[in-house]
Amino acid sequence: MNRIAIFAHYDKNNLIQDYVVYYLSELKKCAEKIIFVSDSDVLPEELKKIENLVYHSIIGRHEEYDFGSYKRGFLYAKENELLKDCEELIFANDSCYAPLYPFEDMFSEMSVKPLDFWGATFSDSGIKNADESIECSRFNHLQSYFVVFKPQVFNSEIFYNFITSVKREKTKEEIVIKYEMGMTHLLEENGYKYDFYCKLCKIVPSAQTAAYISLVKNDKSPFLKREITLYRAAESFYPVFVKDLIKKYTKYDYNFIKNDIINNARYLTVLEHIKFGFKSYRRFFYRRKRKERLICFLGKWYKY
Repeated sequence: MNRIAIFAHYDKNNLIQDYVVYYLSELKKCAEKIIFVSDSDVLPEELKKIENLVYHSIIGRHEEYDFGSYKRGFLYAKENELLKDCEELIFANDSCYAPLYPFEDMFSEMSVKPLDFWGATFSDSGIKNADESIECSRFNHLQSYFVVFKPQVFNSEIFYNFITSVKREKTKEEIVIKYEMGMTHLLEENGYKYDFYCKLCKIVPSAQTAAYISLVKNDKSPFLKREITLYRAAESFYPVFVKDLIKKYTKYDYNFIKNDIINNARYLTVLEHIKFGFKSYRRFFYRRKRKERLICFLGKWYKY
């Protein structure tokens, strides 16, 4: 199948880390062409790492997050007629370690379904700004770190108008609400059908972080969110056994994760721990059902 992938990248040190190189090398097995778009001033010597993996690179700060990179990659593909014979357009970003399992398994299952677009994971959880000026809770949407579109979507005027409307926003929360949540809502509202690969998302909100153990062990998710290992927050107070999880159930090289932790781990302040811990307590014990809490804390050890 002819696929084009737009890969969104950001690195505070203007580097292309090893986990990204591996991600691209595996994605290349499923996508005929990869357009690499970085919201960083990537050093020329770094680009040499991926010169045999990507079709084209777009480099430079734009501060529009992943959707700003998706926009730039999409416009390049369209202007250069790369979408003419494209059967699936992939939006992917570097916020995950991947693939823990071969991408081919996921594509084999999802690409044959009668869908207009699909993603790896799904969430019905929303977001609220720190100053509570923006609120959007319990809003169904695909996670934007990996989404696949069929021609009826990416060739439509609706999609074109949406992606070209992406601009720099004041906060990351606004990016999530307007573009990640907004994209799913817009396409669904216009009659496009979607689904997601990991079934646990039907049970646990934000399963990609709240129940990542089950997601990897039982749903064979190819993705592990970087925030699980990089951000030491009280919000992640359920057991973190990433190293054992990766080594026991996957063939992924844990050194990719280890090196990323060394370079990018962020330790939150005491106040941030308290804040996130309180929010998590309410979410786990007041909003979630007992079955959901068991999955989050223990990982899946029974059939859901």
